[in-house]
Order: sequence, then C-alpha cells, then structure tokens
Amino acid sequence: MTKLETLDNLVKTCVDSAERYRRAAADVGKEKLVQFFKRQEAVRRHDADELNLERKRLGGEGERPGKESGSVAGFIDRAEMDLNVVMSMGDTGVVEWCLEDVKQVISEYQKALQQDFPATTRATLERQLSENQATLTGLEKILKPYGHPRS
Repeated sequence: MTKLETLDNLVKTCVDSAERYRRAAADVGKEKLVQFFKRQEAVRRHDADELNLERKRLGGEGERPGKESGSVAGFIDRAEMDLNVVMSMGDTGVVEWCLEDVKQVISEYQKALQQDFPATTRATLERQLSENQATLTGLEKILKPYGHPRS
C-alpha cells in the first residue's frame, strides 16, 4: 500500500469511528456516556481532517473523495449496531461495541506506522494513536462497574 493509500484508509477508519460514536451517543441512556461519545466523535472527525492535510503535504489531491461517508463496511457495522440496540443491547453493549471499534482503529494505526512516513506525518499518526489508546483506557474504565465485557 502506498503512503497515500494508507492515509486514505486511516481517513475512512476515522470517519467510520466518528459515525460509530455519533450513533453510540444517540443510543445510550446515561448523560455521562452521551458526552463521552460526543467528544470521541469530534476527535475522530478532527483526526480525519488532519490526515487529509497530511495527504495534501504528501502530494495527494485535496481531501480524500467520500471522506464524509466512510467505508461500506463501516456503514454495515453501524446498521448492525442500530439493530442490536433495538434488540436491547443496552449501555453496556454500546460501550463494548465502541471498545471493539477502538481496538480495530489502534490496529490500523499500528499497521500504518510500519511505513516510512516523513517526520511530521509520523508525529501526527503517533499522536492520534495515543489518543485512541487513551480512549481504549477510558472505555475499559467505563465497563469496570459492570464487571467485564460480555463474551
């Protein structure tokens, strides 16, 4: 995968993640969770914007086409989540869904960082990876009162 393709993939990943957090905020009952998910949505959208700037610095043509829509797989995943919430997944289930999402996002960043990006791009990717790792820690803390994620 080229560097631009890798950044395109991360933009899609960020947009998909932002949409998951937007849906999660709408699907939970506790205001604390609503605010947490809204913050995460804003961060992921900002991350996508930053990655598009990095694309441009590396010679890409403006913003990645379809930036706002994310990937087809992300759309299917969000539709599945809506169905699961309707079927009583509850707040804990929504948090678990977001926990799995952030683990996947972290994996995508780790793969991307295996490439030889310029220092400024690498710094952006490392900072965004760190933000996602902090989100993972936050979601794990949220689940503690409930015991542990369901299997």
